[in-house]
Amino acid sequence: MNSKTIITLVIIILIIVIGGFFFIQSNSHNTKVDVISNSSLKNGDMVQIVLTDEYRNVYPGEQVHIKILDDSGWGNNYDVVTDDSGEASIVLSTYNNGNYTIHTNYNGTLFNKAYHGVDELVIDDGYGY
Repeated sequence: MNSKTIITLVIIILIIVIGGFFFIQSNSHNTKVDVISNSSLKNGDMVQIVLTDEYRNVYPGEQVHIKILDDSGWGNNYDVVTDDSGEASIVLSTYNNGNYTIHTNYNGTLFNKAYHGVDELVIDDGYGY
């Protein structure tokens, strides 16, 4: 191979790589994890989430990481997989009454952008703080 052939091949490869990058960027969707359960729950209740894109299409079979943190920063981690409706849930147990934050993290895919969200949660089993 001569140098003109090598340069031509390198240019063609660069065009393909750059074109592929722009194709993926222009066809990728913003995603969102919504907490669809009440913001005030008690032990035994479920924290429910739904994974959608900006067009409200749901994404089944996708893994979402959920972290529930108390005011002191102590937390529990959960990995859930969305069902056919794009929903997943965890059952609350052994939580003290108080204010918590729910951190949801979806890593995304080739055509779905990653998402990180924070929502508020109050756990109140009906007895005093």
